[in-house]
Amino acid sequence: MNTLQKSFEKFINKEQLFAPSDRLLVALSGGVDSIVLVHLLHTAGYQLAIAHCNFQLRGQASNEDADFVTGFANEYGLVLHLKAFDTQAFAAEKKLSTQVAARALRYEWFDKLMQEHGYTHLLTAHHANDQVETMLYNLSKGTGIAGLRGIPLKHDSLRRPLLGTERKDIEAYAKSHQLTWREDASNLERKYSRNRLRLHVIPELKQINPGLEQTMLQNSRRFEALEKLLQHTVQSINSQYLSEANDCHTLALNWYEETQGGIAILIEILKPFGFNANQCFSISESIATRSIGKQYLSAKYTLALDRNGLLIAPQEDTLFNESVTIENPKVSTPYANFTLTTVEVSNNWPKDKNTACLDADLVQFPLKIRNWKQGDSFYPLGMKGKKKLSDFMIDEKIPVNLKLRVALFESGNDIIWVAGHRIDERYKITSKTKRILIIKMTSHV
Repeated sequence: MNTLQKSFEKFINKEQLFAPSDRLLVALSGGVDSIVLVHLLHTAGYQLAIAHCNFQLRGQASNEDADFVTGFANEYGLVLHLKAFDTQAFAAEKKLSTQVAARALRYEWFDKLMQEHGYTHLLTAHHANDQVETMLYNLSKGTGIAGLRGIPLKHDSLRRPLLGTERKDIEAYAKSHQLTWREDASNLERKYSRNRLRLHVIPELKQINPGLEQTMLQNSRRFEALEKLLQHTVQSINSQYLSEANDCHTLALNWYEETQGGIAILIEILKPFGFNANQCFSISESIATRSIGKQYLSAKYTLALDRNGLLIAPQEDTLFNESVTIENPKVSTPYANFTLTTVEVSNNWPKDKNTACLDADLVQFPLKIRNWKQGDSFYPLGMKGKKKLSDFMIDEKIPVNLKLRVALFESGNDIIWVAGHRIDERYKITSKTKRILIIKMTSHV
């Protein structure tokens, strides 16, 4: 048996990539890497089919690739799935780069094939040299531990059985078995960053370390182990210090110590919320200087430093401005429900913070319920003077990123209730009150 064939099968068994009973779908471009992968699998007797994407990006050459793959599938008696994509149109529609668009189209189609035909694993022909290029590319662009780890050997149903094999051994195998393949001329174009690494940077590094590929593979395994250790720590921190209520998350900071690696953990915790590493370094500085109220934005979330930790809430893209009448006494905002009732005066009215009890004869209907805005002010119960609502919210310790969730009830031009917090002094119940307007709030934030 050929040396590569032996090491290939040994690698599959050692890493438990898949079993002889599995049904494999192999992504076949027509290049030497994927051709060798299919040949090795076919020789070993695995059940496989192949899938080829024609991205129609290289004119006639793309069609010739598809014809070549069709002939290859017929020669080996393999099931072939072939699909052409209008990649450029898709990229323009979704505002993606061509490479990102091609990747999205490719894997969406592969997933569909897996489901429709019952394939257990998807295989790609990424090899050791691809791993080196990926790790160096990620390092040069800026990355965390996952980027340093590079291409994963396994991810869900995806497997990469050539990841431990160098390109020179793949090419030697292809020549010894007189295999033919297609060359992609774009692999030599310097406009692509990865090509510059392959053609110029890596040869220089190999002058320093001739065994660069194997060294980087070992580094990848070490980084993978460190990544698992980091994720275990992140999960432990999340379970103890990250809480959620009404779509808002609070991250307590009792655990945080930058000199003990806290920033690395913080980056991983905030990554699912869309905050990048640069923002996390800035957030860390705000924590150190206790910059209460400091606010950061990701694509979908707002983060604010509060006395209790980091408060993370979905960005408020829903403003509300509703009217409520005595004939229609129920109203809702995206964050709370309200019910209005009017009763005769008595000494037995509710006195909890989620209920407003007001002098009904002073209130003008229809009432308005809306978000706060800059310049709002009112006369908080218990105070003689006017207070800016922004200052009142600071005193009430309402986080910056949750202010828009607070509902204001307005009568005429007066704010009569900051829901869940305080009514206006001018509308309180007095000895002259004859009827009481009760506004009850539920499901509030």
